[in-house]
Amino acid sequence: MGTSNFHSVNAHNTYAIFMSYEQPKLDDEGKEIVGETETVSPESWECDDFIAELKISAEKLAIENNVKYYKSVEKSDPHELHSFPSTELFQLYTQKTFGDIEVQVNINCVIRSGYYEGACLDWYITASYANEVYYIKDIDYTIDEYMSNMNAGLRTIIARKAQAWVEKSKDMLVNIIEEFYKINSTPLMVTARFSNGETVYQKI
Repeated sequence: MGTSNFHSVNAHNTYAIFMSYEQPKLDDEGKEIVGETETVSPESWECDDFIAELKISAEKLAIENNVKYYKSVEKSDPHELHSFPSTELFQLYTQKTFGDIEVQVNINCVIRSGYYEGACLDWYITASYANEVYYIKDIDYTIDEYMSNMNAGLRTIIARKAQAWVEKSKDMLVNIIEEFYKINSTPLMVTARFSNGETVYQKI
């Protein structure tokens, strides 16, 4: 039974990182052997350096796009699997207050290990709504009397406005991260997926 190398769920493409690469083979004197190459995998320190630089770049990205940066993520990765463990990266978020209800939309960025080699960059969305944190699909925008001091009519209006803002903010954060991932990875697309689970990827 074959298995896809990457477990990319929300990202628009598979953003591959830490992949093995070919380099010229060297002789005992350190000179390149003409016509011969060898496959090299990134060292652990190279991976650590990449992650550190990615976080620094993301903090600058937040400033450039007028959103906020946080060094951790909100809630654990719901798409992590035993064969594809996740590593937290960072979170970008935006906030707004509607009446007496505070709303925050977060895009949580992670690295998910590859099955055979490398890893991929992915993201998932959460939102803080009336002081509770939800995965985006689980939000009930209804505001009851225990959540707010506003009257029933105003609560209904505010709930609609908050939902529209969450959707708009989600799209904005996704666009920011997708562009960021594209320039910090090797974007791949799936060209074939077989019934046994094996998947073929191609550079975009």
